[in-house]
Amino acid sequence: MRDFFIEIFGDFSRIIVFLHIISSALLIGSMFVMRFVIQPVEEDVPDEKIKYSSCINMMRRYILFLVPVMIVIVATSVFMHIGLGFKSGNPTTYVMVHTKEALWTFIAFNFIYMYFKYLRAKKGLAEENYIEVEENVILMVKYLIPLNLLLAIISVYFGVILRGY
Repeated sequence: MRDFFIEIFGDFSRIIVFLHIISSALLIGSMFVMRFVIQPVEEDVPDEKIKYSSCINMMRRYILFLVPVMIVIVATSVFMHIGLGFKSGNPTTYVMVHTKEALWTFIAFNFIYMYFKYLRAKKGLAEENYIEVEENVILMVKYLIPLNLLLAIISVYFGVILRGY
């Protein structure tokens, strides 16, 4: 199995790295847009039902966007980790690779938690319980997305270090 990953990475290394970087840029850019562009606009909507229903719809679309992006990041990470042979290289580099993996694992679990919060907010919207909707939306947009954004930026920095630039 290891030889398969090494051979595929050897044949398609530029495409794999390109997909990894593009997916990371899309993820970081989307988190930035959600927190600093869309969320302030949503706050200005006076009608609660319209505000929260559009916010729930936006979160649904965002989650549908996140799933393939995260799958590409994970798949390309596996190819790069095995294909570049970090295990047999410098121990410091190997630790940094595992740190990046831990950061992305935390980000993934945070997104899964956000999905459950989205489901609770959607349920609250259906029941017209706007307090529950607001609590869940605020948690997602003001705390979880910025946390993921910060961790993703740190992970990108580690990626730059790993590539030797």
